[in-house]
Amino acid sequence: MRRLRIVGVYALAGIIGWPTAALAVTPGDPSFRSTNYSINESYIGPGGDSQGISTSYKTQGSTLGDTGVGNSGSANFQANSGYDTTNDPRLSFTVNTASADLGVLSTSVASTATATFSVLNYTSYGYVVSMVGSPPSNSGHPLSALATDTASANGVEQFGINLVANTSPVSVGANPVQDVSGSTTFGFGRAGTGAGTAYAQTNLYRYVPGETIASAPKSSGITNYTMSFMANMSTTTPGGKYSGPMTLICTGTY
Repeated sequence: MRRLRIVGVYALAGIIGWPTAALAVTPGDPSFRSTNYSINESYIGPGGDSQGISTSYKTQGSTLGDTGVGNSGSANFQANSGYDTTNDPRLSFTVNTASADLGVLSTSVASTATATFSVLNYTSYGYVVSMVGSPPSNSGHPLSALATDTASANGVEQFGINLVANTSPVSVGANPVQDVSGSTTFGFGRAGTGAGTAYAQTNLYRYVPGETIASAPKSSGITNYTMSFMANMSTTTPGGKYSGPMTLICTGTY
């Protein structure tokens, strides 16, 4: 059995990007309407319009927002309601683990490590998280990054990540967790870009710089993510200390 020391140090820096365009709605606009929907005086909340009506929609008597607080939505629409809510967009991105150590690799067993980050966003159409940077390398030789969803294979040089709970090569990682502590009552963060996509498949790993590794389809409370790193070596992998600074990028979407 051939062994070597490979240390994966990941300098995970948080970068927040926002589009420059924003949409502002001015209270008191005399009417918002479409073929099937109308709100006169464009106010939803205590003291609002007593009646809004169209062919397929009607409010009368009491106002929306008197007792309703929280989030409601569909695939293409959502509303955050409650007293004195702000319309300012917010994206909060926290890298909780600054480095990860893969330890000693061998041809007979895979090495793993984890790192965590958290994302919260408000009044946007969600966010995407990507990772950039080369795999851990030593003297110009990087570990072979997995370009497709691949299982761990002993004796084959590999490097990959995912963001779900795994049982192979060992029990490692965790599925995204929606943090419902305090006033946060909703969260929609997910691994990859949806079910069955890259980085969201148990026991399969990959790493392609710039790909989306996590996302939310709409405004979301805090989601806590765990990244699992997996590495294998072959008999021809050069010995030495490997390192690879990588950067996480979180961008709000509209």
